Amino acid sequence: MTNRPKSVLRLFAATLFVFQDISAGGAATTELTRRPNIIVVLADDLGWSDLECYGSDFNETPHINGLADSGVRLTQAYAAAPVCSPYRATLMTGQYPARHRILDYLRPNSGRPLSTSHVTLPEVLQQNGYATGIIGKWHLSGYKYHGAEHDVPPSAHGFAESIGTPLKGVGNGANFFPYVFRSQPISWLRFPEHRLGPNEYLTDRINLEAVNFIKRHQDEPFFLYVSHFAPHTILNGRPNLVQKYRKKHEPGPSTRGKCYLCEDAGHSGDLLNHWAGDHNPHLAAMLESVDDGVGMIVSQLKKLGLQDDTLIIFTSDNGGETNVTSNAPLRGGKSELYEGGIRVPLIASWTGHIPEDSVSEHITSSVDLYPTLLEAAGARPVEEQKLDGASILNILRLQDRSPQNEPVFWHYPLDRPHFLNGRSSGAVRDGDWKLIEFYDTDDVELYSLKDDIGESKNLAGTHAAKTAELHSKLIDWRKQLGVRNHDGPLMVDARELVFEDAFEPGTVSERWFFQKEWSAEKGQLTRNEIAGTNKRIFIRNPRFKDAMVRFNFRFDSAKEIRVMTGSDGHYNTVVHIRPDQFFIQTADDKSVPFFPSYQGECVFNFEIDQWYTMTIELAEDECIAHIDHQHVAVAQHPIIDRERTYFAFQVDQPSASFDNVEILTAKKRGDWPTVRPELLSAQNSRPPVPRVPDERYRMLKTNITDRLHRADPAFRELVSGVTAARAHERERFPEVFLTTKQVRKQIELYRRKLLESDPQYKQLRDMVNQRKQAVIAFLETRNTSLKKLPSTHYKAAVERVRQRHLTDTDYMQHMEQVAQAEQQIKDTYPRLFITDQEIRSAQRAARKSLSDTPEFKAAVKGTSAAVRAERDYLLSMNAELFKLHNQLFGPSRR
Repeated sequence: MTNRPKSVLRLFAATLFVFQDISAGGAATTELTRRPNIIVVLADDLGWSDLECYGSDFNETPHINGLADSGVRLTQAYAAAPVCSPYRATLMTGQYPARHRILDYLRPNSGRPLSTSHVTLPEVLQQNGYATGIIGKWHLSGYKYHGAEHDVPPSAHGFAESIGTPLKGVGNGANFFPYVFRSQPISWLRFPEHRLGPNEYLTDRINLEAVNFIKRHQDEPFFLYVSHFAPHTILNGRPNLVQKYRKKHEPGPSTRGKCYLCEDAGHSGDLLNHWAGDHNPHLAAMLESVDDGVGMIVSQLKKLGLQDDTLIIFTSDNGGETNVTSNAPLRGGKSELYEGGIRVPLIASWTGHIPEDSVSEHITSSVDLYPTLLEAAGARPVEEQKLDGASILNILRLQDRSPQNEPVFWHYPLDRPHFLNGRSSGAVRDGDWKLIEFYDTDDVELYSLKDDIGESKNLAGTHAAKTAELHSKLIDWRKQLGVRNHDGPLMVDARELVFEDAFEPGTVSERWFFQKEWSAEKGQLTRNEIAGTNKRIFIRNPRFKDAMVRFNFRFDSAKEIRVMTGSDGHYNTVVHIRPDQFFIQTADDKSVPFFPSYQGECVFNFEIDQWYTMTIELAEDECIAHIDHQHVAVAQHPIIDRERTYFAFQVDQPSASFDNVEILTAKKRGDWPTVRPELLSAQNSRPPVPRVPDERYRMLKTNITDRLHRADPAFRELVSGVTAARAHERERFPEVFLTTKQVRKQIELYRRKLLESDPQYKQLRDMVNQRKQAVIAFLETRNTSLKKLPSTHYKAAVERVRQRHLTDTDYMQHMEQVAQAEQQIKDTYPRLFITDQEIRSAQRAARKSLSDTPEFKAAVKGTSAAVRAERDYLLSMNAELFKLHNQLFGPSRR
């Protein structure tokens, strides 16, 4: 976690502040009072027309109606996203999802919780003397239970009290104590004991906890976030209330043929009406329970004399699910950027400060709540937290009756359609006009909401100028926020999350293996400026097969980026990204009978210092890599069809940057056989990557070797001959023919043997390590901040400090002691420290001494003949290869 200082001091309850108010007659007055309490009651997936005060004639919400009667009801309030996690992150940060980068609901094992680098709304309020508490749904982190590396709780974001938040995935209808869904082994909530009897109902418990929080903090200003799980599906209301609404009106037909809760009760289908499409008794019951809580809160405030000192906000995180709720007359629902997915009820009540029974048509987004609530509290936002919204407190007070509405924006990219029909899209509303851009098809739709609130008439074809104007604003907004667009998958459907990292401070995955050449700082992974030897950074213990890999990257000064995947210590599929191209290569894996090959390539001119998104899809024996739908490289090879246990980025020289790394399991799409020929045709029609003759020769030879070895028995026999001849050379004359890598492997085995059996070697090695640690300790005394750094950039920081002390006398003495210890172990065990140059020199000497030996001469001659036979066969099979060979090496017989 980022250890940002957070105030724990509270201003005393009688803190006075000055604010402007509206009296009943509309005159401005100035009052002195305590800082107001702030209560936000958030419903989950509430439909636009589900409340009585917003049009329902079935659901009963008298207390919410009363809240509207005592304050202002907004009719054009928007959620910043059509699903929950992005909305909740926006409420906490005051930023559009495109800025805080939580763009979709977080999966249970998500690796990208809300970063603690944000200064959240409860943190600012806490620093201004507020008691802070959340009751209920958080959904801004993955869960340890599901394998998430980081479970970032509300307490990390300024909530002093966190009550009833989840331990695992939510939304399954387990709404009764002990809050266990079906046969799952644990409760999904942090409610170890019931307080309302053994059949305690979840919403009732949340309501009780809310009232008790108010009692506990009645003598100090407080911020209470009542975050209901209702009415999120699976709908499951309190039985007595469900029966009440069944009697009121017969439930409509079910929208689903299968219901887990009905099945567990011994029924088939949806006999208990959990999925009734209209007049849903469970929805009505759940809303009545939420409504009861609003009544309890208001009643308690009145009892304590706090009603005039409390601002209450009631709203929803997004539109309702259209299969069980009503967003009429709005089009669409949850997951969609049509009005039904993003326009939400919003009621604000503050007795004596907000006019009663008022309605505002002001266009506002949930990005405005953060600055609004701070202004109400007399608190200022901190400079380091960039805000996208603006306070609407004067709008709520009706002091500004003709406000200038700024455009409102949405960015909701998806890899595949949401299960509730939402598509990858962005949108802008400017005045009465709204434009939606669908990223999956590049289509745009334009609506005049003043005349067509149901978005039934797409005017994009008849209002070209307005369409172009709004589309330009949407594009400019994305550029302004640094949105990194990504291409949806072409070959696969992405499924379960395997690995994810957004490199936010405090939540960088511990599975990365950091050395000094790599660091994660300022929200990105970087092959930094340190010119060391560690070209690769690995993820520890990955395991995936068919998958989608996606990441943002940026060339700084590097000449090539490689994405390495493999199995059992060998590479099988590598994507090379260079400033002017990217291509796929299958690598040399001795554990399978295949040769390397160069596969699909694509010319693309990457701009230095600009972010791009690469998507790599692996399914069965195929791989594709793409920047967008027009720039795609396609590969097919049997070596690709393997489980992968290795993943790394490789950058040979400084520097390059990475962000938002995702690996998800995947399944090949059914339409891939029709999509593939189109991509291949596009790939083959593009100009080839320019290559010099020797590179063309090497790549063509590699590919022909691979193809013939897989298809031609005669060539396989020739390859076997070469393999046997070289094996004979290594066996009979290892001092000449072992590769440098093989020699190094022998040395490593010798090192391990010494470590196990030679006390003197272990003692000398420990002395070297101790003296190196003494150097680190010395550097830490010179820069005390090093000890506080996380592993993500500790080694890089140590190296930078070391560079600054190269001429320091004390440092030089420490390094001299290291050098002495290293020299001692080198003198005692010289074989361990032989260089590559010394290995090659020894091999040349051995070759010279054996050059006149008949057996050696025969072995060399046999290998040369086998290699020549293989080469001649290759040249005879391809005219271009034969031509390039003659061009580079002189005439050769065909």
